[in-house]
Amino acid sequence: MHPERHAPVVVAFAIVVVSFAAILIRLCEAPTAIIAACRLTFATLLLLPLFVRARRQSSARGRGAVTSRQVALCSLAGLFLSLHFLFWIESLKLTTVANSVMLVTTSPVFAAVFAWLALKEAVGRKTLLAILLCLVGSLIISRGAVELGPGAIKGNVFAILGAAAFGAQFVVARSLRRTMGITEYAFLTYAAAAIILTGWAISSGHSFTGFDRINYLWFFLLALGPQVVGHTSLSWALRYFPTSRVAVSILGEPVGAALLAWVFFKEVPGYSLFVGGALILYGVYLAITEKMPGLRD
Repeated sequence: MHPERHAPVVVAFAIVVVSFAAILIRLCEAPTAIIAACRLTFATLLLLPLFVRARRQSSARGRGAVTSRQVALCSLAGLFLSLHFLFWIESLKLTTVANSVMLVTTSPVFAAVFAWLALKEAVGRKTLLAILLCLVGSLIISRGAVELGPGAIKGNVFAILGAAAFGAQFVVARSLRRTMGITEYAFLTYAAAAIILTGWAISSGHSFTGFDRINYLWFFLLALGPQVVGHTSLSWALRYFPTSRVAVSILGEPVGAALLAWVFFKEVPGYSLFVGGALILYGVYLAITEKMPGLRD
């Protein structure tokens, strides 16, 4: 079996699943911190049985326990993941789904730079061009937000900050995936993020009770689909693809999210989104088609 051969299919499927995240978040009638905390808490609970099983299998094969360094790095990844969700979910409350998702998925710009600085990963010429196209496309989309008012501009800024945090998380994940299995990495990272977000929600004076029952269903679906299936699949692919390539692939998400927002919320994409989105999607194509040496560790 050569799992790296299936990596492109796994990444494509993950993007489709993650595209539903913005829609589910918009359906949630709860503060940002509560949505984020519940999403990561449910995801941690869903992965707990798999984590226990993975640890038993590792012990049976004579592999050592998770090291303190790995726990510390997973906690750092959890911190970046927490910041990503806090900024991005808040942006969805201020600007359109299409704008928010298109901008938050510019994380490759940050991931490629961070990976180059921290992991010394080479960035191919096609990927560099892809990053440039993504930057230009994002600027075009941001300019279009001016017509929506100051709230939308603030929402766009939050989305970009969320992209930076997600890019940093990707770099930490890439480093850890060289020595950790996907189940151990995902569980420990999501658990750290859940603890951080829960603490933030409580310190902000929010309660986890009192919401309509349907909201808890949205929380659970966010955890099961976009988080456990989507994000975990992308983290799995980091063992076989460069950080920048996996991150750039995420830029396919805005297409699905924009179409879903059009159907569910009647948010008709503006001209700037089409122009900027076309540049970003072409950048995705360039990045994922660039031939680079395999990175399986």
